[in-house]
Amino acid sequence: MNSPPPSLVLQSDSERNTLRIGHAIGEAMTAGSLIGLTGTLGAGKTRLTQGIGESLGIKHGQIVSPTFTICVPHEGRIPFLHLDAYRIQNPVEVDELGLDEMLENGVSLIVEWVELIKHLLPLIDLEIQIEAPTENTRSFKFYGLSPKGQQILNALELKNL
Repeated sequence: MNSPPPSLVLQSDSERNTLRIGHAIGEAMTAGSLIGLTGTLGAGKTRLTQGIGESLGIKHGQIVSPTFTICVPHEGRIPFLHLDAYRIQNPVEVDELGLDEMLENGVSLIVEWVELIKHLLPLIDLEIQIEAPTENTRSFKFYGLSPKGQQILNALELKNL
């Protein structure tokens, strides 16, 4: 990713801690947020999304990787779409989802593998790059790319995670 240094870096040493980071993100989200996740297979993109969803009122276990369905809607405090861009083959597939309109109507969007379709999306508010240096540890690098994304980062910093 060609961008400035991350605004915030958080470490996790367990899935439970990754969920906790996700909870904090979800608590800070506002309607119409676009969050992009990058990381290798198994890095923790879906686990982080589960934490976000739980804080928005989605029951534990209801959020699974949308790899084969590509896009899964969830209704919570803030409705959101969980999108997996890994299998998107054609820009038309992204256009057909109507993401711009959904964001304008207050639906938030969490995109796994965002780097594959970044050029087709409206402005990403918060990009999170996930690295897995070991089997149990994760590093989360946060990039606030809009005022809304910066607001989420400010809330995370106040939580002192």
